[in-house]
Amino acid sequence: MSTQAEVRQRVGEDLGIVPIGQNLEDHDRNRIDIAYTEAYERLKEKGLASWAFSGDVPNKLVPYFCLMIESTLLVSYSVPESRYLRIATEAGPQGSIAMAKLAELTIQEYESTTDATDY
Repeated sequence: MSTQAEVRQRVGEDLGIVPIGQNLEDHDRNRIDIAYTEAYERLKEKGLASWAFSGDVPNKLVPYFCLMIESTLLVSYSVPESRYLRIATEAGPQGSIAMAKLAELTIQEYESTTDATDY
C-alpha cells in the first residue's frame, strides 16, 4: 500500500521534477495534490476508486494511478520529449489506458452463486 505522499513523490520523480529521493517543493506538492484529487474523483465517478481518498492506494494500482496523474500534469510541467511520449503512450488520451488497466485490476471477475459446482 502506498500513501498519498508516496504517490505524490513517485509522480514528481517520474515527471523528473525532482531526482529520486529528493523532496518536492511546496508548489509542486500542491499541484500534484490537485491532480491526485482530480484523478481520484474521476475514478470514484466510474466506481473504480477501491480505496478511501485519504487512505493508502493498493500497490497493484499505484503504477496506473500515477500514470493518470502524470498524464494530466504533462501540460503543467516541461518534461523531455522522450519522457512525455512514454507517459502519454502508457497513459493513453486523458489517461484512458491507465484507467482501463485500473478497472481490470479493480473489478472482480463475476462468480455465479447459482451455478452448480462440481466437487
